[in-house]
Amino acid sequence: MSVVWLAYAAGLAGLGLGLFAIVSPHGAARLVVIRIDPDLPHSISEVRATYGGVFAGGHAFALVSGNEAAFITLACGWALTAVVRAGSMMMDRAANSANYGGTAFEFAMAALLAGPFLLA
Repeated sequence: MSVVWLAYAAGLAGLGLGLFAIVSPHGAARLVVIRIDPDLPHSISEVRATYGGVFAGGHAFALVSGNEAAFITLACGWALTAVVRAGSMMMDRAANSANYGGTAFEFAMAALLAGPFLLA
């Protein structure tokens, strides 16, 4: 039985996160425990563009194209994000529940996006 649906489910989750950031940047900022600075109007654009545009665009492409390389590329991005976060937790002494949860989520997304293709 094929488990490629797992990659598509993770792709939909990533697309959903991106759309959420575009539509509700303040909500997305709360989700990732960062602040939008009202004195810096570009900070809201940063959340919409980075958490919204990059997530929505990349995940939408993988979902629409069905391209295996697109899913694996997204997985590499999620995995590297988790590795960098783990490194930051050590270097910046930022080990807390938000970072542990973020790392676990990012590794899970990487596994779900790439696993069905790499293990087939």
